[in-house]
Amino acid sequence: MSQIKTFQEISKSDIAIAGGKGASLGEMTQAGIPVPNGFVIITDAYNKPLDEKEIFAAFDKLKTIHVAVRSSATAEDSNNTSWAGQLETYLNVTREKLIESIKKCWASINTNRAICYAKENKIPKSKQKVAVVIQKMIDSHISGVMFTANPVTSSRDQIVLESCFGLGESLVQGLVTPDSFLIDKKNLKIISQNIVLRTLSHDQVLDLTKLAIEIEKHYNYPQDIEWAIDKNNKIFILQSRPITTLK
Repeated sequence: MSQIKTFQEISKSDIAIAGGKGASLGEMTQAGIPVPNGFVIITDAYNKPLDEKEIFAAFDKLKTIHVAVRSSATAEDSNNTSWAGQLETYLNVTREKLIESIKKCWASINTNRAICYAKENKIPKSKQKVAVVIQKMIDSHISGVMFTANPVTSSRDQIVLESCFGLGESLVQGLVTPDSFLIDKKNLKIISQNIVLRTLSHDQVLDLTKLAIEIEKHYNYPQDIEWAIDKNNKIFILQSRPITTLK
């Protein structure tokens, strides 16, 4: 039995084998959202000998030097739990470090912080299965996050957009102060903005906003979206999960 599924073979109904993150990436790929190509090592491969030949063959088909290796829990990215920051992600992973990074992702489900998170959120052991996402790395010129509802006020009529130069991990971890935009979802007008370094043009803000609305319509629920823009100014969606903090 194959230990991997490509994004083209996965949909939102495959959380049991691909985890929340993997299922979402497959779902968006099939919906025509611009997602960097990749594949998932399914949950059934956990605690079994890895078919390294199959995994390396799938890696080689991506035709890239670096990939992102991300944990994808089956109880992740639901409307109630996100696991955000609890499990490991490794960026710019080379072919030589691929297997080691996969095993580290699996091991992260047994860390103290993951165990405490599962206990606090009453996630049973049977739901604590992990797949691993292998995704082509985008050479991010600009990156950031979008919320298709205002996470502070819970307004469904506003989009919050944050952006910075380089990789989005520094933004997610709070290491940089991003440019931020508050956008009216109905008329696509910028309500307010705080510019630290001018990262996005008005057209790019508009393009990202339209993409955020498209993703929210597809899932029919407010989304927390990670995105990147490469050196050729092409937008990619790296992740989308439900916002779990809305009132």
